Amino acid sequence: MSFKTEQDITAEAMRRWSMARDPRLARILPLLVKHLHAFAREARPSLDEWMAGIEFLTATGQMCDDKRQEMILLSDVLGLSMLTVMVNDRSAAEATPSTVLGPFHIDASPVAVNGSDR
Repeated sequence: MSFKTEQDITAEAMRRWSMARDPRLARILPLLVKHLHAFAREARPSLDEWMAGIEFLTATGQMCDDKRQEMILLSDVLGLSMLTVMVNDRSAAEATPSTVLGPFHIDASPVAVNGSDR
Protein backbone atom coordinates (compact mmCIF):
# COMPACT_ATOMS: atom_id res chain seq x y z
CA MET A 1 0.00 0.00 0.00
CA SER A 2 1.22 3.46 -0.89
CA PHE A 3 0.65 6.30 1.55
CA LYS A 4 0.18 9.79 0.10
CA THR A 5 -0.43 11.69 3.34
CA GLU A 6 0.19 11.41 7.07
CA GLN A 7 -3.56 10.92 7.49
CA ASP A 8 -3.42 7.88 5.15
CA ILE A 9 -1.01 6.17 7.54
CA THR A 10 -3.27 6.93 10.52
CA ALA A 11 -6.42 5.77 8.70
CA GLU A 12 -4.82 2.47 7.68
CA ALA A 13 -3.47 1.74 11.16
CA MET A 14 -6.88 2.55 12.64
CA ARG A 15 -8.61 0.33 10.06
CA ARG A 16 -6.35 -2.63 10.84
CA TRP A 17 -6.88 -2.34 14.61
CA SER A 18 -10.64 -1.94 14.12
CA MET A 19 -10.70 -5.57 12.96
CA ALA A 20 -9.46 -6.97 16.28
CA ARG A 21 -11.46 -10.01 17.36
CA ASP A 22 -12.26 -8.56 20.76
CA PRO A 23 -14.97 -5.89 20.28
CA ARG A 24 -13.60 -3.65 23.03
CA LEU A 25 -10.09 -3.74 21.54
CA ALA A 26 -11.56 -3.09 18.08
CA ARG A 27 -13.08 0.08 19.55
CA ILE A 28 -10.26 1.42 21.73
CA LEU A 29 -7.12 0.55 19.77
CA PRO A 30 -8.10 2.73 16.78
CA LEU A 31 -8.63 5.57 19.29
CA LEU A 32 -5.15 4.96 20.69
CA VAL A 33 -3.69 5.11 17.18
CA LYS A 34 -5.66 8.28 16.37
CA HIS A 35 -4.44 10.15 19.45
CA LEU A 36 -0.89 8.78 19.34
CA HIS A 37 -0.56 9.86 15.71
CA ALA A 38 -1.99 13.29 16.57
CA PHE A 39 0.65 13.59 19.30
CA ALA A 40 3.40 12.70 16.81
CA ARG A 41 2.13 15.26 14.30
CA GLU A 42 2.01 17.96 17.00
CA ALA A 43 5.32 17.11 18.73
CA ARG A 44 7.17 16.25 15.48
CA PRO A 45 9.80 14.08 17.22
CA SER A 46 13.10 13.64 15.41
CA LEU A 47 14.17 10.08 14.62
CA ASP A 48 16.66 10.30 17.50
CA GLU A 49 13.91 11.47 19.89
CA TRP A 50 11.61 8.69 18.68
CA MET A 51 14.36 6.10 19.30
CA ALA A 52 15.05 7.57 22.75
CA GLY A 53 11.35 7.15 23.55
CA ILE A 54 11.42 3.54 22.34
CA GLU A 55 14.54 2.86 24.44
CA PHE A 56 12.90 4.48 27.50
CA LEU A 57 9.79 2.30 27.18
CA THR A 58 11.92 -0.79 26.54
CA ALA A 59 14.07 -0.13 29.62
CA THR A 60 10.95 0.51 31.70
CA GLY A 61 9.48 -2.80 30.60
CA GLN A 62 12.73 -4.64 31.26
CA MET A 63 12.68 -3.44 34.90
CA CYS A 64 9.32 -5.17 35.46
CA ASP A 65 9.00 -8.59 37.02
CA ASP A 66 6.42 -10.48 39.07
CA LYS A 67 7.00 -8.14 42.06
CA ARG A 68 7.85 -4.86 40.32
CA GLN A 69 5.57 -3.16 37.78
CA GLU A 70 7.29 -0.04 36.50
CA MET A 71 4.65 0.57 33.80
CA ILE A 72 2.15 1.32 36.58
CA LEU A 73 4.60 3.84 38.04
CA LEU A 74 4.93 5.41 34.58
CA SER A 75 1.13 5.54 34.35
CA ASP A 76 1.10 7.22 37.77
CA VAL A 77 3.60 9.95 36.90
CA LEU A 78 1.81 10.65 33.61
CA GLY A 79 -1.44 11.15 35.53
CA LEU A 80 -3.11 8.30 33.64
CA SER A 81 -3.69 6.14 36.72
CA MET A 82 -5.61 8.87 38.54
CA LEU A 83 -7.58 9.81 35.42
CA THR A 84 -8.54 6.16 34.87
CA VAL A 85 -9.65 5.86 38.50
CA MET A 86 -11.63 9.09 38.19
CA VAL A 87 -13.47 8.17 34.97
CA ASN A 88 -14.41 4.82 36.53
CA ASP A 89 -15.38 6.16 39.98
CA ARG A 90 -19.14 6.37 40.29
CA SER A 91 -19.21 6.87 44.06
CA ALA A 92 -21.64 9.14 45.82
CA ALA A 93 -20.46 12.74 46.06
CA GLU A 94 -19.98 12.48 49.83
CA ALA A 95 -17.80 9.35 49.56
CA THR A 96 -14.05 9.58 50.06
CA PRO A 97 -12.65 9.66 46.53
CA SER A 98 -10.49 6.93 45.08
CA THR A 99 -7.03 8.34 44.60
CA VAL A 100 -3.53 7.70 43.42
CA LEU A 101 -1.37 10.32 45.10
CA GLY A 102 1.87 10.95 43.26
CA PRO A 103 4.58 10.42 42.72
CA PHE A 104 4.55 13.95 41.39
CA HIS A 105 7.84 15.81 41.54
CA ILE A 106 7.87 19.59 41.67
CA ASP A 107 11.24 21.33 41.51
CA ALA A 108 12.09 23.34 44.66
CA SER A 109 9.23 21.84 46.66
CA PRO A 110 9.68 22.10 50.45
CA VAL A 111 11.13 19.19 52.35
CA ALA A 112 8.45 17.23 54.23
CA VAL A 113 8.82 15.20 57.38
CA ASN A 114 8.51 11.46 56.79
CA GLY A 115 4.83 10.49 57.07
CA SER A 116 3.43 13.98 56.52
CA ASP A 117 0.89 14.67 53.79
CA ARG A 118 2.23 18.12 52.85
